[in-house]
Amino acid sequence: MTSSPKPSRKLLAIAGALSVVAGSFAAVPATFAANISASVPGGNSQNSTEECRHIVVSATQYQGLPGQYQLAYSAATSSLYTSFSSGRPPVLTGGVGTWNVASTPSLATVYQFPTTDFTARGATAPTGKQIESPYGIAYDEATGYVWVTQTRVNKISVFDPATNKIIWSSAEGDVNHPREVRIDPSSGKVFVSGSGGISVFDTTRHALVKKIEFTDAKGESDIAMNMHVDSADGKLYVPSLSAGTVKVIDTKSYEVEKTIQLHKENAEAALNPSDVTIDKSLKEIYVSSQGDRKGANSAITVYDLETGAYKKTIPFGNQALALASDEARDLLYVTDYGTGNVGVVDARTGTVISQVSTGATSGANDVLVTADGSVYAVARSIEGASAIETDYTIDKTTGEYRTSSTEPKGKDNADSPITPGVMVKINTTVETTAKPAAQTSSEELVKTYADGAKLYAVKDWTTGETLKLRGEGFKTQDGSKGSVLAVKLNKGRISAKEEPKLNGAEGNSAGVWAYIQADENGNFTAELPYPTTENSNLKENLKSGDKVSVFLLSGSMVEGDTARGGEALSATVAEKKADTATTCAPAETTQVAAAPSGVITTYPAGTKLSLPDSNEPTPAPSESAKPEPTTPAPSESAKPEPTTPAPSESAKPEPTTPAPSESAKPEPSTPAPSESAESNEVVHEYKDGAKVYFPKTWDGQKLTFRGEGFKTRDGKGSIIAVKLNKGAISAKEEPKLEGVEGNSAGVWAYIKADENGNFTATIDRPTVANSNLTEELKTGDSVAIYLLSGSLAENDNARGGVAVEYTFSTENHVPAPKVSEPKASESANAPVTNPSAAPSAPADSKEQAKDQPAKDQSKAPVDSMNSETQKKDNTAPKTSGSSSQNVTSSSNGSTSSNSSKSSLANTGASGVVIAAGIGVLALVVGATVLVARRRKA
Repeated sequence: MTSSPKPSRKLLAIAGALSVVAGSFAAVPATFAANISASVPGGNSQNSTEECRHIVVSATQYQGLPGQYQLAYSAATSSLYTSFSSGRPPVLTGGVGTWNVASTPSLATVYQFPTTDFTARGATAPTGKQIESPYGIAYDEATGYVWVTQTRVNKISVFDPATNKIIWSSAEGDVNHPREVRIDPSSGKVFVSGSGGISVFDTTRHALVKKIEFTDAKGESDIAMNMHVDSADGKLYVPSLSAGTVKVIDTKSYEVEKTIQLHKENAEAALNPSDVTIDKSLKEIYVSSQGDRKGANSAITVYDLETGAYKKTIPFGNQALALASDEARDLLYVTDYGTGNVGVVDARTGTVISQVSTGATSGANDVLVTADGSVYAVARSIEGASAIETDYTIDKTTGEYRTSSTEPKGKDNADSPITPGVMVKINTTVETTAKPAAQTSSEELVKTYADGAKLYAVKDWTTGETLKLRGEGFKTQDGSKGSVLAVKLNKGRISAKEEPKLNGAEGNSAGVWAYIQADENGNFTAELPYPTTENSNLKENLKSGDKVSVFLLSGSMVEGDTARGGEALSATVAEKKADTATTCAPAETTQVAAAPSGVITTYPAGTKLSLPDSNEPTPAPSESAKPEPTTPAPSESAKPEPTTPAPSESAKPEPTTPAPSESAKPEPSTPAPSESAESNEVVHEYKDGAKVYFPKTWDGQKLTFRGEGFKTRDGKGSIIAVKLNKGAISAKEEPKLEGVEGNSAGVWAYIKADENGNFTATIDRPTVANSNLTEELKTGDSVAIYLLSGSLAENDNARGGVAVEYTFSTENHVPAPKVSEPKASESANAPVTNPSAAPSAPADSKEQAKDQPAKDQSKAPVDSMNSETQKKDNTAPKTSGSSSQNVTSSSNGSTSSNSSKSSLANTGASGVVIAAGIGVLALVVGATVLVARRRKA
């Protein structure tokens, strides 16, 4: 998108009465891509002399199936299919999982395959049983059937998910060590790669049509690797492993039209080409190669689509394996089997924009791009995962499926834990903007946000001069208007003597240095005044070399605004430097850690696939074979993306992984609280209908309150920052959001509502011991509680203003005076500035001894409140003080008050106390009483 050359400026309030002006560069922000999770800005690339591309990558991690290999996708049903086969022969755990990915991925069905005899190497008779386990997988949109390659038993099969029946399997000799299967809807043919070349089958008759032989330079049989079908042009692209070539095959005549000799950067090291894809708009062929599996020749090599001429090499990882193309946006995705990472490549420039850590240390087997641009990748295991208990495992002797969390492995058949693999959903946003016609001499891109908004600035803050900022793409989520940004210096620790106002009104957060209003195109230019002892709370002036962190916060000051936060730049106080011109910022590879989804995968009981009658002919596909779609199907022109089966035999065995961390627990489901406030409560209602109920008096050292309806626009639980007196009362120990520091000073606690939008929270009363108070609260003092949401979770509702205010009315056990009921018409919905959560860091995992089998660990541990702990809290000495600013957020289970809970953050010096259900945790009555009065925002 090009930028508008016509400037539009708007004056806003700023500390020190200096002006901030809205700017002039038009840009439309990309969709917000994170889930309080791992959204990391990517590099920028130059497409032409006139425009720049800004690419942002984020990723979310889900617990998968053990030993995952390949992916297939059904656009009609929004279903993802994963093949899995755990370990080396005999394969005792395996099958196909079906995931519903219309919203949050959930495992719906796991299909169990038939078993067969296994004969150990050197034996003359069967020594046990094994699963005819799948590796390669493809979904036929025309019939609703699923094709799989059963590599270890030299077979391919077709099954019908609608009837749970295998409708056909190949005959002996049809395939040899089959790897991948690809369906060509135009020709009605199925291509299976493997040892010796390609086997071609008919999709209707399931008959072997043709064998296309592959040989290496010595004339010996070679292995056909992962394929790409260009159905529109009738071409099949296949790498030949030992030959180091790619064959281009006509899908009608089965003739090899062209053989491309592949390039090697290191002539002495092996190449081992593994996968291939194309981009017609760029007229290029891309080939991934594993190299020597130590890094040499591990890369994507690029060739001209028409001539096959070599163009360039894009190095990546230690063992580049699977490859997929998002041709609509000129992006490539490549897996590194050696490290477990996934690379995101800008195909226009041939640069690796981001490297996504899946959570696995190796075994990234496959990546798939759907027609709508969604990207999924799978790896064989998760670092730090505990064993799962399922019935996808067979008894080695009888071949019967059994429920187990272990399986015998190795020469001594020692019980080894069955650990899950990982599935990662990758979100990538791309924005194209015109190059700035002119920028200040030393201006550079300092921050790209998850939605694509960009901030340009001069990193050196010249003593006594304003700091120039320029923003592009700062728009609300629906793109209808510009964002409102709160600027904080050092998280608000450098604050203005004269508090800035937003549209003439005070904000809800202390420490704001300035407010910025982006124009209708989401752009602005701004100049921040230099902080001094005259205009701020600084005790002495800044010196050359001092650092000032600048935070831009949005999401809660405009309804429907995009959540943004984090440090925008670290400015260095320095002498004035000469101006220089800038263009597109150079591309740099960013490291993106897939954030745990917080959703525990539920493993359903296995569904056995029945074999067809030996005399039964292959049935023709019927209308009933294709499930009804749950979401609109994309256009028929959508290009099927390649998937990747098992790597070579030398692939590493599955590691035994330790138990998952506490963060793996799902958020509990909580029934909604009562519709009305109890007699001893006051209620505050927000514009979106969310309600919070406070006791009329704050008796003692803790305050417990509850909320209902605190949900995001897409139906998830909100994340809420709690501030006391707009943050003027702050904690001595700064609270953290999922182990990460927030972006704003003065937050007393964080609360996470459950999936129904409900919570019960307990916070501590501020004291000299746990806060910045210099003396204890006394009669007449007031504590206003602000609940702020909107910028801590994607698509959250903006809420703010004073929810309740407590005033000390008496001391020494004197009863609290009667409180008047609040008016039903009152509500607090003033604009609010509150922090935006930094990306969640994966929780530390607990080490598990390798030789200790893991048992009964299929479910994540659920903390519950110890009865003795409750007893101690209920009988604690009465006091008017509090120990820390801890908060706990609890949720009633659907069947019991002692339910699972959600404790988002440990926010203070003392230990976290968990309320196991609403009303279960007794309050400690103190020596002083605070009386609540609700205030209108």
